[in-house]
Amino acid sequence: MNPPAAVLDAAPDPVRAFRRDPTAEIVLVRRLTADLRTASPRRFLVDIAGSALGGWGALALAACPACPVAARWSAGGVAAVLLYRALMFVHELFHQPGLRGVRHVWHLLVGIPTLVPLLLYQPIHQRHHSADSYGTVADGEYEDLRGRCRRMAVRLLLSGCMMPVAVVLRFAVLAPLAWCVPVVRRRILPIFGHLTMRVPFRAPSLRGAAAAEAARIEVACAIWAWLLIAALLTGAASVVLIWAGVLAGVALLNTLRALGATHLYREEDAGRGALAQVADSVNVECTGPLTRVICPIGLQYHALHHAAPYLPYHAMRTAHRRLMAELPPGALYRRAAVPSLWGGWLRLVRATGPANRLDNP
Repeated sequence: MNPPAAVLDAAPDPVRAFRRDPTAEIVLVRRLTADLRTASPRRFLVDIAGSALGGWGALALAACPACPVAARWSAGGVAAVLLYRALMFVHELFHQPGLRGVRHVWHLLVGIPTLVPLLLYQPIHQRHHSADSYGTVADGEYEDLRGRCRRMAVRLLLSGCMMPVAVVLRFAVLAPLAWCVPVVRRRILPIFGHLTMRVPFRAPSLRGAAAAEAARIEVACAIWAWLLIAALLTGAASVVLIWAGVLAGVALLNTLRALGATHLYREEDAGRGALAQVADSVNVECTGPLTRVICPIGLQYHALHHAAPYLPYHAMRTAHRRLMAELPPGALYRRAAVPSLWGGWLRLVRATGPANRLDNP
């Protein structure tokens, strides 16, 4: 249980308070960012619609045979960047469950057409933020990279290329089988039916309203998957292949983000609380174009997200600047900062190497 805010108010030296009670730093972080926690539905809708419609428009241009080859390749790259940005709202919508209408729009414009709906992500991410399971074998978004960081990076990059095939099989084959064969629903779908870093991994079941919504979205995704297969077998095969290529590009961008701007990936037997999660995570200080492409909608502040997971994406930069200005020099939050995505990758390599060093590059 977190101590009352009065603990910090009464302490003349915040660093001393942090050492006496490690949770005091998280209390201070959340106090300093409490006024930023309200999400703007309008901003979400405008950003999602703009990114999605722009991405699908660019994909249509990439599929147009009348366009020059160079223009089509450029349009494909733009489609991957914009649809990646739109798809990353799956993370925001998990943490903003009150934005129900926004979630429906997102599914219509992004989740269903890419075959990456919230149901593939929701049960996995629930455990990722749990103090009982973070960074353990029960965390599907985490795996121990010590001694194999570079090998795992190659594996993740290659598996991203197979993502379009995997999601089509998930909804065109596994979903209908699960409806007809109960054993597939109980044993196979929980293991192979979600997007996880750890493979194989058994995801927990959704319950109540979340399960009912997921069932409806699954039907819509299955219909879309079969339409893609039908198009592949007819005259629209090139469009489907471009869709698959763009989705593979989306997976590539997400892998680069995971390797340079998330965690240190050192598995432990016991879970970790919020402050330990912050110490295991990264904030990328650089705000240049490359960072904005690979870490859209505030995803460069991953340590901040684990300190205050309720903050909406449009408040992340303000919150980070405020914390870096207000927190004392001894705060663990400051140690999570790296200068760039490359700095995040170097920190990951050091943390997973033989010396297991935690110092920043």
